[in-house]
Amino acid sequence: MLLEECQLNHSKLMKDYLNSVQPLQTFFDYSYKNQGHYFERQMELKQRSFQREALTEHLLEYNKKYHCSSETVTNIEKLLDENAVAVVGGQQAGVLTGPLYTIHKIITILKLAKIQEAKLSVPVVPVFWIAGEDHDFDEINHIYSVGSGKLQKRRVNQENNRKRSVSDLELDKEAIKDLVLNVMVDSNESKNTGGLLKEINDSILTSETYVDFFSSLIHKLFKRSGIVLINSHHKQVRTLEIPFLKELVENNRLVNDCFLDTADSLVDNDYGEPIERTENNAHLFYHFQGTRLLLERNNQGLYIDKQQLCSFTKEELLSLIEQEPENFSNNVVTRPLMQEFLLPVLAFVAGPGEIAYWASLKKVFHLFGYKVPPVVPRLSITLVEPQIAKWLNEDGSAVAGVVSEGLGNIRRNIEFWEKKASIDETVQKVLSEVEKAHRPLRDLVIQYDKGLEQLAHKNEQIIKKEIAFLAQKVEKSVRQNYDHQWLKFDLIEANIRPIGGLQERSLNIVRYLNDYGLDFVVKLAELPFELNDNHKLVYLN
Repeated sequence: MLLEECQLNHSKLMKDYLNSVQPLQTFFDYSYKNQGHYFERQMELKQRSFQREALTEHLLEYNKKYHCSSETVTNIEKLLDENAVAVVGGQQAGVLTGPLYTIHKIITILKLAKIQEAKLSVPVVPVFWIAGEDHDFDEINHIYSVGSGKLQKRRVNQENNRKRSVSDLELDKEAIKDLVLNVMVDSNESKNTGGLLKEINDSILTSETYVDFFSSLIHKLFKRSGIVLINSHHKQVRTLEIPFLKELVENNRLVNDCFLDTADSLVDNDYGEPIERTENNAHLFYHFQGTRLLLERNNQGLYIDKQQLCSFTKEELLSLIEQEPENFSNNVVTRPLMQEFLLPVLAFVAGPGEIAYWASLKKVFHLFGYKVPPVVPRLSITLVEPQIAKWLNEDGSAVAGVVSEGLGNIRRNIEFWEKKASIDETVQKVLSEVEKAHRPLRDLVIQYDKGLEQLAHKNEQIIKKEIAFLAQKVEKSVRQNYDHQWLKFDLIEANIRPIGGLQERSLNIVRYLNDYGLDFVVKLAELPFELNDNHKLVYLN
């Protein structure tokens, strides 16, 4: 694999974040680019206490369930050290691990943990936080693959009408197997296909939920990396979170006030609204008969959901947290706080959307005596296959330009458009001449029989229509000479800029495992990626 770097266009918020521009930096406590801030953060964490023994016990049990490596066990046991800290990042439990950026995020976590462990001389544990409480199944139930010369959306034929958390949603094994077969049809059979199918099917057979399936695959893909997985909606994790869940209720109005204050400032500074602002949001979900309901505070101080299926006083809510913590979960505002309570977070690895979310949270963190940890942009990577690189090289096109801008300019520059312009020009000239030549005949018809005026007009339109028809046939004939180029462009786009965006946001890892081997992710993680602000181009061979 050959590694290159390039720069991308970013949103205003992301551009200012990467360039440490004010006023955006005032929305964070630390700069991820300043190594001194990691030392400060480490000292800050030393002043706090964590449930290290209970957390370690749970993480060992959870990760061993998915046959984690001895390196993962070693990393979990490091958390018993009072000086140990963690690099954390997370994602939903996407089917077949979801979009490629999930893989990229884990690689970033692993690399940053290793770098900081060497610089700080303390144990730094790489932790991947699985958002198991999430109920938006439509976001995780599909992947995109390239088949029959175009992008294919492959979806699990299963519904989640009750809005159950994916930690609780039973895996439809037959539906998953059908999805896998469809994805494999999109790929060419290779020497790796049989082994890959066996590994995926083994994970399906041993999994009960989508989080199980995700966890099993991640440990297989990242074998001896030492990555530690935590399912945020595991019952034992929720039990550890009871004290802070209660704090969130006790300070609920202040949580929202602090959030709204910072979110309003973001909007005032033209950074948009990454998280929707609502006046009475409790920023907590209650799981009622398996359905995940977002709670709000009404004017009477009651906690209710929009459908009014349940209603609690503050005292009732506090009591329920003690009795059934597994029936509570966080939203995008309180999840980072819960993470902060539970883990000694040295740094958080985030995608562009998450960085925007975290910019809204500084005052909420301060409310509980916390600081926002350094928020580190995850690696952004495009995998470039040999055939794609060859095609672009033949056209004299830079891969970096296509990744950043798409194929619009390349498509517009092919010779076909000049020929089409010549055809169009000729047709317009002929049509104009027809209209000019036909006018005396139409005038004559009107002079002798005004009742035939419509027929004369129709006669002119028929002639024009026949000319346009002939022009379309000529254009089609010319276009066919460029079919190979259109197909090539379509394939480049599907592989490099699917759905008009970065590859990592759509494509899935399975096709690369099939083409390049089951150890592809291990080899990818071993590349000398620098954690800078550049986009990475990985040329495969």
